[in-house]
Amino acid sequence: MKVICAKDELIKGMQIVSPVIASKITLPVLSNFLFETEDNKIKLSATDLEIGVTCYIKAEIVQEGAITIPAKRFNDIVKEVSDGNIEIKADETNQINLKAGKSKFVLMGMDKKDYPTLPDFKKDNIFSVKSSVLNAMFKKTIFSVSKDSQKYVLNGVYFIIENGVLKAVSTDGRRLSYVNIEGFDKEIKGKVIIPTKAVSDILRLIASNDKIEEVKISLSDNLMTVMIGDITFQTKLIEGVFPNYEQVIPKKTMSKIKLNSAQTMTAVKQMALLTGDKLVADRSSSIRFSFEKNKMIVSANTVGLGSGETEVEIEYTGEVFDINFNPNYIKDILQNIEDENIYFSYTTPQSPVIITPEKDKNYLCVVMPMRQ
Repeated sequence: MKVICAKDELIKGMQIVSPVIASKITLPVLSNFLFETEDNKIKLSATDLEIGVTCYIKAEIVQEGAITIPAKRFNDIVKEVSDGNIEIKADETNQINLKAGKSKFVLMGMDKKDYPTLPDFKKDNIFSVKSSVLNAMFKKTIFSVSKDSQKYVLNGVYFIIENGVLKAVSTDGRRLSYVNIEGFDKEIKGKVIIPTKAVSDILRLIASNDKIEEVKISLSDNLMTVMIGDITFQTKLIEGVFPNYEQVIPKKTMSKIKLNSAQTMTAVKQMALLTGDKLVADRSSSIRFSFEKNKMIVSANTVGLGSGETEVEIEYTGEVFDINFNPNYIKDILQNIEDENIYFSYTTPQSPVIITPEKDKNYLCVVMPMRQ
């Protein structure tokens, strides 16, 4: 094999595939990526056996072929050589010769047949979604995914398409995020749990390919495939049954308070500075929301650290009450709400609170208060 490729093309391709390669590997070949010629382009592929990605970059194909190349070493070399074209040759002994300007390098690769084969893109159960929509859905849910490995079915985003509605749900047992978008083909159906790492990778690929307006998604029992332009991303799915999230969302609340998003975020950030570093389930790790006539007081009081409070003007004429929250939970929600105002719906200081944007009717979060 012999190809000539621009440095910036190689860097672009490596930025797509190299994050998939695991730092801890079970097979030596998994520290490599697959480099092969196809249709007058170079096809790059990488996998950690759970996630796989392929992409194409432009090149001059002098002689066709394929080989697996040590990813980190190759990436480091490409970054350091001078700008311009890089010549890459591989022979039958799997020796790889790189030439860039006056610099030459030799690496040892491995045969293509030793590399795991990625499944083809399945043509059934396919639907399209705007990149911006999928990006927003995942950003609004990924933060409330559980990090507890024992709750493995909660270690991802529950992704559902049914009756023409696409939904994304996540929960860690203390909070829940839910978003839904209508307008899809009612014949397409699927319910899958996407691992957190895969969701992060999809967000990364969408962000780095912002000119792609629409992505294609294929769902099966154990595999999800996402096509972003000429990038194909695949992930195995979490097996198991996601809890009935609809039971967690309160059907009715007694009170509803309108709050300014920016003012609330500022108050929460200020008082979070006075909470414990480890946000455990006690009062030292919480901030308090106190609602009085036409004002909300956000405060914190941590033994051995300090105390503080700040006041926000609101429209409120109900009963005086206090409710405690993990400040990180509130910040995560507010960071993903674009509306100027939010609604804070509750029944008692001990019951779950629903936080919703004022105008966006497709998004809601449920947060459990902390004990007072």
